[in-house]
Amino acid sequence: MKSISEVLSSLQLLLPLDFNLQDVFESYLTKEHKGFLSLLRVVEPFVESFPEGNQHMGRPSYSVLPFLRAALAKRYFKIGATSDLRLRLLSDANLRQICGFENIPSAASFSRYMSYLADKTSLEDSLGKMVKDYYEGQLVNNVARDSTAIGVREKPVNKKKDVKPLPQRKRGRPKKGQELKKKSPTVLEEQKALPLAEARGLLPTSCAWGCKKNSQGNLTYWKGYKLHLDVTEEGIPVSAIITGANVHDSQCAIPLERMTEQRINFRSTLMDSAYDAKSIFQFVQDRGRTPIIDHNPRRKPSREAFDEATKEHYKKRTVVERANSHLKDWLLPDKVLVRGSKKVSFELMYGVICLAAIKILEKSILPSLI
Repeated sequence: MKSISEVLSSLQLLLPLDFNLQDVFESYLTKEHKGFLSLLRVVEPFVESFPEGNQHMGRPSYSVLPFLRAALAKRYFKIGATSDLRLRLLSDANLRQICGFENIPSAASFSRYMSYLADKTSLEDSLGKMVKDYYEGQLVNNVARDSTAIGVREKPVNKKKDVKPLPQRKRGRPKKGQELKKKSPTVLEEQKALPLAEARGLLPTSCAWGCKKNSQGNLTYWKGYKLHLDVTEEGIPVSAIITGANVHDSQCAIPLERMTEQRINFRSTLMDSAYDAKSIFQFVQDRGRTPIIDHNPRRKPSREAFDEATKEHYKKRTVVERANSHLKDWLLPDKVLVRGSKKVSFELMYGVICLAAIKILEKSILPSLI
């Protein structure tokens, strides 16, 4: 598999043949610089614009656009901390020119503007507009859904012992004289009846301990968040939700389904056994699509297995696992250093937007480089 730089470095394909990009820059343009320029060409038309010379940020007043580009550069070049990003801009004249900085602001100003962007920008809307524009008039066969763990250095709202799997209750009728508890509506049932914004509001977003079983069947724990992702069969992220690590995957299925259907037309949704719930299956069917969900043997051991055709179809779900791997290998830092759900979401969503732009360039603009 080619690296980001190898895939995106040929910006010349996007420009007139007689245009020499190097003439615009004093220093030598590397493959990484050219790749980042290509990415900006795809992303910037869909990123929220801000008025020049924002007066709420103190003096001197800076344009917000260079900070937006710097935030994208932070993810594209996989820079961990904002302080390291500032040092890179000080030492890299080409990157400084690409972002649009004449003078590099102080560390305090950088931190203040990044906090401002995390609070004001709606990156989920930007992702939706970009994907909707690319897939306009097209029918997508499959959308794959999954989550990935995001570790952070932050105090969680729960304790590690609180996230152990609950013991299974005994099946059958209650004992004589024992009152049967009334079942309250589940989160999935509430999400189906609520508007999308309110359904998303039911999902906890604070840092928490989470656990899941690995491929060997052992429980693994982490402290932080979960990134829930919908990805097309081409590997392009369509929708994303960031929650606390203690949120079960199934609780994001209905909001993600509703977000994705607003952006693209698709035929089927592929999900693993964590999403094996009757409410999810019925919700996808009611929207006129085919749910292909792996069977959870703990819920219904006697349930029939997939037929051969469905089994082959389900194998295409691995595209979302590759997307998560690409995010962690290419774009996200090994450890997210910012704290707070808004800042963490800002870091992760810029990574998702970068991945979407890279895949769009791969598939539509630079297919010869794949």
